[in-house]
This record gives sequence, C-alpha cells and structure tokens, in this order.
Amino acid sequence: MESTEKSGGGKNNLKPGAAKQGGWASMPSTTAFRAINFELFVKPNKFVMAFGAIAFTTCISYIVYMNVTDDKKKTTYVTLDEDGGTTVRPRPSRWD
Repeated sequence: MESTEKSGGGKNNLKPGAAKQGGWASMPSTTAFRAINFELFVKPNKFVMAFGAIAFTTCISYIVYMNVTDDKKKTTYVTLDEDGGTTVRPRPSRWD
C-alpha cells in the first residue's frame, strides 16, 4: 500500500522556523514604517487598552460635568440686601 502523505497533498508546506503570520506583519517593510505604524506589528495589550478606555471615558465625563455645573450659563444669581436678606436677580446681559 502507498503512503497517504504526499509532498503536495493538502498540508501546509512551511519551512521549519518560518513565521506563521499573515496580514500587515508578513509584508516587507522598512524600519521607519514599522516605527510610525507601531500598532500594526505588536500584539494587542488588553490591560493598556482597558486603562486607555477608562481614562478617555473619565475625561469625557469630567468635561460633561463641568459643562452641566457651569455657573456662567445660569440666568439668575443670589445677592445680599443691605438688611442681610437675599434676593434672586436676573443676570444682566453684557450687551446692555
């Protein structure tokens, strides 16, 4: 009986020690291209990715909070009278 393994039969004929990479990493490139497009040639780091997503979300949340609590957007303010009482006055326009 003949052996079922043939040199051209359905298996990958990779040389020993050959990289099994595909996509961008398998294309020939220069050192400058690899330095500029660093993300294409490294494995994703999930810890750094999670930290960056949390930091970005925190920054956006803080900006939204500062816009919501901005005193300059309020149309009224509280003033003190001469007798110590408080009154609410409308904020005058700077264009008047």
